[in-house]
Amino acid sequence: MLSIVQRSLFALYYPYCGLVARILPNITLDGRKLRVLPGVYKPLDSEHHLVDFIESDRRVLDVGCGSGVITVFAALKSKHVTAIDISPQAIENTKQNCLAHNIENVTIKQSDMYAEVDGKRFDYIVSYPPLYEGAFESQDQQWCTSNNFVQDLFKGAADHLEPGGKLVVLLPKKFRVSPIELSEKYGLEYESAVAHHNRSLATRLHGLPYLHFNMNNHVFTFRRLP
Repeated sequence: MLSIVQRSLFALYYPYCGLVARILPNITLDGRKLRVLPGVYKPLDSEHHLVDFIESDRRVLDVGCGSGVITVFAALKSKHVTAIDISPQAIENTKQNCLAHNIENVTIKQSDMYAEVDGKRFDYIVSYPPLYEGAFESQDQQWCTSNNFVQDLFKGAADHLEPGGKLVVLLPKKFRVSPIELSEKYGLEYESAVAHHNRSLATRLHGLPYLHFNMNNHVFTFRRLP
């Protein structure tokens, strides 16, 4: 849990990042320019490379879509992508970036985790969750912190994956909760953890004004058990 000092720092960090986003509203990743609204997490971890772990022409669910970065890149190789986020601003941001890249094979919904997915099943669930545990006054306005995101992501994954479907998630190697233990608890089989070193120099430099440094992230993959 966040201490009072950490909570106070985040209370300052969020508006600071909003200011930086107004000055630097765009980021270009693998030749595609994305606009990021103030109050939405800017993709600074090359999380779009999560799509390297999904097969082509499949149905994908992007949980916590934020700016739409994973949705955009997943849609380029998928049959259909459903993008969900609890934040109305994130939903608007995802819509804008899909429109800018003429992407039409997407469904974008405001949803608290799987609440509005309507019992559908997917070949892949992809996500880059909030990394810090803590709660602020408004649950739909915190893009770095959450008390329950990762737990709920794993808890509902098996119910929303086709048999043999996979959860692909980007997390620090030493996350506060063991992803492998969560997978065992919620009916998923651990497959692999691959070090994520795909941040370009340009992305690293772009992250400096955000005080964003290396998170030692790994791409974890899990398969739904029969």
